[in-house]
Amino acid sequence: MKCRIKFTETAKQDLRDIAVYIAEASKNREIAKKFVNELREKCRILEDYPESGAIPHDRVLISNGYRFLVHGDYLLFYLYVPEDATAYILAVFNAKRDYSRVMKKFL
Repeated sequence: MKCRIKFTETAKQDLRDIAVYIAEASKNREIAKKFVNELREKCRILEDYPESGAIPHDRVLISNGYRFLVHGDYLLFYLYVPEDATAYILAVFNAKRDYSRVMKKFL
């Protein structure tokens, strides 16, 4: 059975913010759309391999079951709930940010 992928409102807003940032920096909306689509596409691996993401170094995040995928300079944090066969994409942000601090708001 395939795992469903659901983007939380926070993750959707993160994707919108990334698109705006890239569009403004590049002066090209198509580049921004393409990159956000790549981020969304990266999550499709979770349909068949929901536990394939990397495990964070933070023990609190580990104990809560968080994992992440990497795409370029971006991290896509998610939580897999086997009972629902669903991977919830929680946040998407630049890897240069301190992910422990960003993810603490989900605890």
